Amino acid sequence: MKTCLTLTERSLERLERKLAHPGRCDLVEARLDFLDSPAVPALPESRGTQLVATCRPVREGGGFAGSERERLALLQECARAGFDWIDIELDTQLLDSPPPGCRIIRSHHVLDTFPDLGQTFGRLRQRGGDLLKLAVAVTSTAQLVRLLSWMEEEDPSKPRIIIGMNTLGQASRYLGELLGNAWTYVSETGAPAAPGQFDLETALRLSAVEPRRLYGVLGRPVAHSLSPLLHNALFRKYRLDSWYLPLELDDLGSWFDFLSRSRLPFQGFSVTLPFKTEVVPFLSSLDSPVDSSNTLIRGKHGWRGSNTDLTSFLQPLQRRLHLPGKSALVLGNGGVAVTVVEALKEAGVEVTVLGRDSRKVADFVRRHGCRGGSIDTAPLKGSLLVNTTPVGQSPAVDQSPVSADRLEVEVVYDLVYNPPWTRLLREASELGCQAISGIEMFVAQAALQFEGWTGLRPDRDFMADCLRSALNSKVGLWHDRDFLEERPS
Repeated sequence: MKTCLTLTERSLERLERKLAHPGRCDLVEARLDFLDSPAVPALPESRGTQLVATCRPVREGGGFAGSERERLALLQECARAGFDWIDIELDTQLLDSPPPGCRIIRSHHVLDTFPDLGQTFGRLRQRGGDLLKLAVAVTSTAQLVRLLSWMEEEDPSKPRIIIGMNTLGQASRYLGELLGNAWTYVSETGAPAAPGQFDLETALRLSAVEPRRLYGVLGRPVAHSLSPLLHNALFRKYRLDSWYLPLELDDLGSWFDFLSRSRLPFQGFSVTLPFKTEVVPFLSSLDSPVDSSNTLIRGKHGWRGSNTDLTSFLQPLQRRLHLPGKSALVLGNGGVAVTVVEALKEAGVEVTVLGRDSRKVADFVRRHGCRGGSIDTAPLKGSLLVNTTPVGQSPAVDQSPVSADRLEVEVVYDLVYNPPWTRLLREASELGCQAISGIEMFVAQAALQFEGWTGLRPDRDFMADCLRSALNSKVGLWHDRDFLEERPS
């Protein structure tokens, strides 16, 4: 994966310092429109990294609000100063006689509506440039698959970059080079210059591998997911030529229709909220005791689904609690709750499901043969409380699905794993309850997924260490506790 690191400094001095020490990227883009006072930065005398000068006007989503004459004069000066590339827009005249070695990126950003891609890109071709760049706002999975399909069909002989902006378009950034893009624009950690842009460190980890197989997590949201970090670490450890990508979708039908036609080598998926039950109609077979799947494997006749959640959910509980005859309260009535309720019933536990929508709770109770109640008013008494909702998940780490002063249970099990020690778990622990982090279930189910995709049994200690390292770096999420009470064997 060839990378172009976008710098969005407000200070000219800081921009110059970073241009002098660009790090491990192939190109660096200096966004002059982010500077408090747009100016041409001094360039290092020697460099191994190509430099791109961009001064994006407001009309194309940039920050430069001065006159067009001032903006073009600034870019002209950048060309003379030694920049390797100058980015100019579709409606901008080519610079006057750029010096030898300075090339032109002809770009266009469509921010409001999803365009006719062929027609819009044709206009870029007519305007000329050494590389053509088209970025379009993507607001649905249907638009994403239209973009990816068009990228597969578009002749890549002319250097180009096609980008779907926004979170729903992010897949185009990961997959772009596999579909003919010249490079991928990336950000510094925590400083995306455009919606959906991912960071340089992620790109470098993926760049270590030329992928022959692709995997990913399907859900919405998925930005919080640690699955890409964990599975890509496993692929590196076992020297597998594979990538695992975060794939945020709002529509499974469009996505699976695209996969049936695409040459992209997707071989398996993790499935998370809200798609664990919605994915079932798209499967050729389902090996699961419930009508829900969290693991997909591509077979000769379609996608085979399975469910690693039941076993992974029960293991941490069974180490702490003799389940037969116990009572459990389950918060939530979505796809995750289906798995939890069926697992608990199979283990001999009496289950009550609590939610806020009385009609949904009543329907759930009727379908799954358990009791129901209101999460706001029902007594929180029993042997076990399980949170299957996303409440408390990063970044909303100060939230809890229930008030701690209502808890009268022995064990609290929060299936949220980022952060590993949620507000619900902290408060439950302070009350003397045993607290189980969703990280324990996460490690177990991820190990089973990896084994299903590759045939290899991964080192679970290694997996736990990867997660510990990632989460220890997040201030305030760790609280000086180990998230695994017992290391899995």
